[in-house]
Amino acid sequence: MVFVDDLAMELFAMSLVGVVSIYMTGAAFINYRRNGTKDIEEVLKPGIFPLGILGTFLLIMGFYGEMTWPLPGSYNILFGDPLMLLGIVIVAIAIALGLKQKLQYVGVLAFFAGLIAIYYGANAYIQGMTSEPLAMFGMYLAFGLTGVFTFPATLIYDLFPSRNGKPSSLWTLLLVIFWIGLVVSSFLAAFIATSAVPQHLLKPP
Repeated sequence: MVFVDDLAMELFAMSLVGVVSIYMTGAAFINYRRNGTKDIEEVLKPGIFPLGILGTFLLIMGFYGEMTWPLPGSYNILFGDPLMLLGIVIVAIAIALGLKQKLQYVGVLAFFAGLIAIYYGANAYIQGMTSEPLAMFGMYLAFGLTGVFTFPATLIYDLFPSRNGKPSSLWTLLLVIFWIGLVVSSFLAAFIATSAVPQHLLKPP
């Protein structure tokens, strides 16, 4: 099999995960402000399919990169490991939403996947493994923190109905941090992908 470096496409897909997540949760928040907790599940439902497709793609591409990477160094590990974890988390969230299961258990998975992503990014930054070390570390840090704050976000989603739709100031702060993480990580993934496209087109591996 001929190896093709799909890193830019994978980064764009990661950015799209953030875009879809922001759109879904933003629509749910707007619906909450208008109608309370009523119909929040129905508002999120249309996003399950694109989220699941993106998560499956990331999972497959992460595995593909792990198995076929022929270039020098351990970049297959640096990119493939967190990519597969992200794919697993996204697919699990899509399935949990589709089956109307509690999200907090997937949130626990996202929490530890986020910590792992931060650890990978920090080590790659220390070892200077990319041409854009600061942007790369920022992306890993942003995605990692988003994963960490996914847990309280899913916990809020599960507990919201029992609180009669009355969020505390702490809950609101946690949701805002979660949204900021999504925005920053999506932007950085798209920025790095955009920087990589010209090089990959001129010198394909």
